[in-house]
Amino acid sequence: MLHDKITSFLMAVLLLAFCGTSLSQITILPHGFGVSLEEENAADAELILVNDYEDPVTFSFNYELIENEEERREGPRRDEPGELLNQYDTPLNQVGGMAFDGELLWGSSYGSDQLCAMTLEGEQIILLNTNNNPLTMTFDGELLWVCEWSTTRIFLYDLEGEAVGQFDTNISQNAGMGSDQEEFVFINSGNDDRIHVFSIDEHEEVTVFDYRDVVNGADIWAIEWVESHRDGQLWCNTTGHLYQLFVDDEWNVELVSDFEWNSDQNYNDPCHDGENMWHGSWNSNTWCQFDDGVAEFFMLTFDPEEGEIPGEDSIPVEVFITSEGIEPGNYNILISMETESEIMEFTAIISVDSPAAFLTCRVSDAETEEIMRNVRIDVDRYEITRFTNRNGITDFESLPTGEYEFSFSADDYLTHLEEYRIDGEGELFIAVDLLHSECNPDRDNIEEALDPDNILQTEITISNDGNGPLTYTTEKRLLGDANSEPWDLRHSINIGEITGDSRIQGVVFIDDLFYFAGANDREPMIHVINRDGEVVNQYPQLGESRYGYKDIAWDGELIWGSGERNIFGFTPEGEEVISFDTGLSPCTNIAWDSEREILWGSGTTTNIFGFDRDGNRVDELQRQGIRMYGLAFWPDDPDGSQLYIFHKINDIGDEIVSKMDTDNSDTTTVIVLEPEGAGVAQGCCITNQYDIYSWVFMACVNNGANDRLEIWQLDARKDWMDIEPPDGVIEAEEEQEFVITLDATGLPQALFEGEIIIKHDGIGGQTPITISLDVGEGGGGNQEGEMNLSFSDGWNIISAHLQPDPDDIIEIMSDLVGAEQLILMKNGQGRFYNPAFNFNNIPGWRVNEGYMVNVDGDAEMTISGIPVNADTPLPLAEGWQIVSYYPRQGIDALVAFTGVVEVLLMAKDAAGRFYNPEFNFSNMGDLQPGQGYLVNVSEAVELVYTLDDDLASTPPDNFDQPHFLPIHANTGENMSMLVLSNNLEGEIGIYSDGILVGSGVIQDGRCGIAVWGDDQTTPEVDGAVENRPLEFIFADEHGTRQAQIDFIIGSGQYFVDDFQAVRLDEVELMPDEFGIVSAYPNPFNNRTVIQYNLPEACNLKIKVINVLGESVTNLFEGGAEVGMHSIDFNASNLASGIYYVKLNSDKSSSTRKIVLIR
Repeated sequence: MLHDKITSFLMAVLLLAFCGTSLSQITILPHGFGVSLEEENAADAELILVNDYEDPVTFSFNYELIENEEERREGPRRDEPGELLNQYDTPLNQVGGMAFDGELLWGSSYGSDQLCAMTLEGEQIILLNTNNNPLTMTFDGELLWVCEWSTTRIFLYDLEGEAVGQFDTNISQNAGMGSDQEEFVFINSGNDDRIHVFSIDEHEEVTVFDYRDVVNGADIWAIEWVESHRDGQLWCNTTGHLYQLFVDDEWNVELVSDFEWNSDQNYNDPCHDGENMWHGSWNSNTWCQFDDGVAEFFMLTFDPEEGEIPGEDSIPVEVFITSEGIEPGNYNILISMETESEIMEFTAIISVDSPAAFLTCRVSDAETEEIMRNVRIDVDRYEITRFTNRNGITDFESLPTGEYEFSFSADDYLTHLEEYRIDGEGELFIAVDLLHSECNPDRDNIEEALDPDNILQTEITISNDGNGPLTYTTEKRLLGDANSEPWDLRHSINIGEITGDSRIQGVVFIDDLFYFAGANDREPMIHVINRDGEVVNQYPQLGESRYGYKDIAWDGELIWGSGERNIFGFTPEGEEVISFDTGLSPCTNIAWDSEREILWGSGTTTNIFGFDRDGNRVDELQRQGIRMYGLAFWPDDPDGSQLYIFHKINDIGDEIVSKMDTDNSDTTTVIVLEPEGAGVAQGCCITNQYDIYSWVFMACVNNGANDRLEIWQLDARKDWMDIEPPDGVIEAEEEQEFVITLDATGLPQALFEGEIIIKHDGIGGQTPITISLDVGEGGGGNQEGEMNLSFSDGWNIISAHLQPDPDDIIEIMSDLVGAEQLILMKNGQGRFYNPAFNFNNIPGWRVNEGYMVNVDGDAEMTISGIPVNADTPLPLAEGWQIVSYYPRQGIDALVAFTGVVEVLLMAKDAAGRFYNPEFNFSNMGDLQPGQGYLVNVSEAVELVYTLDDDLASTPPDNFDQPHFLPIHANTGENMSMLVLSNNLEGEIGIYSDGILVGSGVIQDGRCGIAVWGDDQTTPEVDGAVENRPLEFIFADEHGTRQAQIDFIIGSGQYFVDDFQAVRLDEVELMPDEFGIVSAYPNPFNNRTVIQYNLPEACNLKIKVINVLGESVTNLFEGGAEVGMHSIDFNASNLASGIYYVKLNSDKSSSTRKIVLIR
């Protein structure tokens, strides 16, 4: 016990500066706290529990020490469970009973009828005679209970060894005893192998419970009860083995742990001394102490520990903190408050004789400089939350030393992450200015009309007028009642009754009619039924199967069906068009893949095979052990798993829907359907024609003569509207153009209304764009769009994602000519337009081509025409060409060219930045709308720009511009030079005949340089000349010097559009710069290797975060030696996207963007 209780702080006073975190309608004030204590000291705190519910709420507190984290310093040290810690000899043999009174260890000898009290260090204090055969004993908090084995009696002794009473338990063979030292004594009866619970005060039996089953019938005699072991209070001994059991409030028992120890009889009482477990010996006089594997940790006490908060009221809870018996260090204690419906957690960080700081935070608006109240501040290392007061200030008390990340968040402001290091004691201060972003569209309502099957594209512009970046995503939804919940059963129709067919096996929906495949008593028929349930047509099925088609599919022209080896394609009127042999006996399931334009077919227990319309087998999927009864295809599946499987599993469900990814056969269970009626899965289909506003899953269900069709909601149909880019970032005071596509393909004549929600982190959180599309005659389609093209002074490479009409070059460029800014325009074949000489031999503007344009001064022009889709294929010929860029958003070059990377030799932009896949190097950053690109491929191929939702519109890597060397102007032609260096950081200049023709900065050991050629349209030599040698100069803050290089590829002479690679020959033994050197490969699929330099030994942490700043994995944490290092990162459990590797030491940090592509 502490004799001098010292209060080191008064939490009640500090409550005025703290705010709690409200979870539902229960609030804890404050939400987490810190305390500094000296050794053998104590403090008081106060929590306020606020209940905003009308009804009372019960609560209880619990806590645990969080170990093995970076904030953990010193603390209670633990040995392994079952490890022998201490032993000593005593005066007694044949010791069965043992008990601890808080100070002395007591043992009873069965053979000599004696009690002995020993200190924990082995000093004998008391030795006296007792009752006969004292086999077991316990301490009830005041008295010792000692049994007499030969009778049913218990004898009571005080701590001086004086007998003070006895009573009869009416229990024979009292084999073991324990006590919670407050209410109960627990007696294990060897007669019935159950534990009898007695009240301490009344000496009466309260209840009895079983426990033998959870220890698999082990021969248990001796027991101990440790009330402080909340996860397992009951300890049971059998010879050589100790069990720990948990007993709940209803006296149910479960096994927690067990381990070996060296007890020599099953009646050696286990005895807990407050920290470890003891037992005596039957065959010797030795008492042994063992580690019990439980960390004894009692720093906090709550008053009350449990209770009730009145409705719409609050109560105080006193917290007593002690450092008695605690070693110096920092203790992260997670406190849990549990109510009937939730668990709330917060941290008490206790620093015992260890430095800790008092940190004050002040928050203001970065634009207005006004202070901000109610800003939430969270600490990454602990469950501690604060809110700023009316002065914009809040405090964190007693934070231990170390690295922190504080998160500042407020409504309509951007979350700010502040990294901060606390090095010692004292009062510290952080001032933070919060940024905000804005989402301001130039229009928020789009109303258009289209003829059926036409497409229209229109643009909107969203500006961010805030002072911070706007991060956004988009979501489409319909207006009105069209948004039914997924997997709502919309209709159930008894098709068996309507058709008189007891085996309805497949369905498709065409032009407002249901087409059912039925066995029809072995005369298979196609039944055509309207929405009113009337049979409007019937005709025989094709083929020889006695039971007919087991499943059917519709490709927009033909119905496909099979129930044998052959698949038949026929018109809705029943006329056969084609048939082919599948090789399956039989083929019972079929679906049309509208994206790949193939049929998927299978038997009940075969793999799934893909067939083109001519019957050629083109693909195969693994069935994953599923017995299949129907296939369907949903092109808009949100997870990309588009092939749906209708099946059943005994004891699980008769109507199970799973879906498969056709790229890898990965299968996911979607739902177990549970309609009211009985029946099992048959054929199925997915359509958006039954309800023009929705996708539905149509399922045939076999139920004898009452076969039925079930129509289940999948999703609201939103494919008629789209937006590009769907997500991204708009920097402060910048704007982004968005292309909204309205597609009436396959839509009936009707009014479609919806909205595109821009979800963002700016003011308001979301911005709706209302969409109205009237599909009907005379609505038009393929309407013209417009885009702006921007030019920089000098040479540019431009393109457009629309086809001008008319396409005449002179007419299109007339505005620039009229402004006397156009000097020369060239296409990829060398044809040109020179307005000064009124000469043009470019036949016309082609949407798939890019153009080199030389202008006098910065310029802009508007071009109009018919837009093309971002994923329209671009035909590339072998060799060099200038290509157009179709996407409406910026995409990193490494991502955009993913589809042709196997044949891509080089790509480069107007500034000479280039991407070389062979060397995994790119300094191009994002490809941008309006720009054209030079591309060199090894063979003819179609380029479809990769549009990855997770990767598009992500800020590119920043490449520094030279500081010590000049930057060469664009001359209209160049060569690409890659410079590699193991250890040099500086600048490289490339010279030809004494003229600087290119320069760049070595970053991460690599540098891409455009070596500019001579511009033939100027009289002076302003670039490199063909076949002339190149010279390399290295420059840094110490000056310039000749660079010695080794050629990896190339000759060191200039050639237009050539690629050469060199390595700097200088090598240093140790790195002089801290940071990440490279990640290779990057982009990567599952695995990349991160290389980094450490100029000195340090404590190092390497972690990977996502674009939201959330940590996804820790790669390394600990001490690291000086030098160059590498570490593997396996991302097999992460989704495609942009991630950042962060390297942090005590003094420095480094970040590298990596791109994961599946």
